[in-house]
Amino acid sequence: GGLPPAPAAPPRNAAVPGAEAAELDKLSPREREILRFIARGQSNKEIARALELAESTVKIHVQNMLRKLNLSSRVQAAVFAVENGLGQGPET
Repeated sequence: GGLPPAPAAPPRNAAVPGAEAAELDKLSPREREILRFIARGQSNKEIARALELAESTVKIHVQNMLRKLNLSSRVQAAVFAVENGLGQGPET
């Protein structure tokens, strides 16, 4: 006999303790900061103004963040952020 088949990986949205925290660790501090703004529904222009960055710089950070988190939209990023406690509270 051969080896038993490897167990299937859990679906992306399965509740795996600590999985989201590990995902957040992939982000730079600036990407996490921008994710907080996205969770509050702010546009790239608003984020750029608040952080004194060029809007194009914010777009790059957003693209990098989506890629690292394997997400395809700002809406998914906002949901991810809220589920992980980044969407509420005072700005830091």
